[in-house]
Amino acid sequence: MPQSQVTFVQTTEQVSQFLSCVPLGDTNVPSIYIDLEGIDLSRHGYISLLQIFLFPLSQNFILDIHTLGHSAFTTSSPDDPSRTFKSILEDPNIPIVCYDIRADNDALYNLYSISLANVIDLQLLELATRHGSRRLLNGLSRSIQYYPILSASEKYDWVEIKERGRRLFAPERGGSYEIFNSRPLPDDLLEYCVQDVQHLQKLWQYFNSRLEKMDSIWRQKIRDETERRISLCRDRDFQAKDRGLALGPISFRI
Repeated sequence: MPQSQVTFVQTTEQVSQFLSCVPLGDTNVPSIYIDLEGIDLSRHGYISLLQIFLFPLSQNFILDIHTLGHSAFTTSSPDDPSRTFKSILEDPNIPIVCYDIRADNDALYNLYSISLANVIDLQLLELATRHGSRRLLNGLSRSIQYYPILSASEKYDWVEIKERGRRLFAPERGGSYEIFNSRPLPDDLLEYCVQDVQHLQKLWQYFNSRLEKMDSIWRQKIRDETERRISLCRDRDFQAKDRGLALGPISFRI
């Protein structure tokens, strides 16, 4: 992937420039898609990177949380001093799209006091629109591979990038999660970070088109479960690595 396709944000000046690019227009089609990388992502871990895909600009940004810390969220836009990335994430009128918000939200809330307000969790859209059993949740990789959002060649490239990245950070493959804090970030890891988040928009489009053909009760089920997921960050007993999190909500199985 050419470097020109992603902007690596490491300074407060670059954060300001990024904020001036964030579209805040039509909320019927979400503009902001996010994913996080780090070490043991949770209230007990560490956020290294926050990846953002901006639609319809088709621009990728990676916020270097390891370097920036709180300033990634509190730096103001040059256009509006009250506008920060924190204020955008917490704005109930701005949808933020992700895939399984639970661990990421646990880290954002407990480490950086970010209270996400308007989340579209694609894992729940996938489960709601799935044909067949809704007992088990699907991870992002399975959804990208299973649903027809990529061409055969795009899927091949996606798998190759995925494998190269995992070899760098997965302990079972000789890697270490600490590499997410290496600077400069290795090219293979940069590609790994960007590729998933830039496909979230395609997944949203696919699942949303299916959801539009279903009974409206499913949108309410998704909203209710999303709110429950967001509230987990305030539950002192929540464990982001609990195996029980692989089960779909009971309300979706009925």
